Amino acid sequence: MTLYEFNALSESEQTEALKENGVELTTRSDGESTVTLYQIDSFYVEVYAHKLDRRYRSFLYTDPLEPYLGSIDITGLFDKDK
Repeated sequence: MTLYEFNALSESEQTEALKENGVELTTRSDGESTVTLYQIDSFYVEVYAHKLDRRYRSFLYTDPLEPYLGSIDITGLFDKDK
């Protein structure tokens, strides 16, 4: 799935695509919202959840990942025997 295909989906279809294809990376708090970061193929999706409201933000570039950098554990990516 591409970013453009994801953005063309309805909100319920986007939710289903995240369940089926998304990898949850981390969650953070943004004021009164909880923001969950997912990766699908080569792009990212943030899900902003606030009470009964839910909003999606998708992007290709890594600049919006900055708020998450301190909370993503990458230690499993390195081979300890090398």
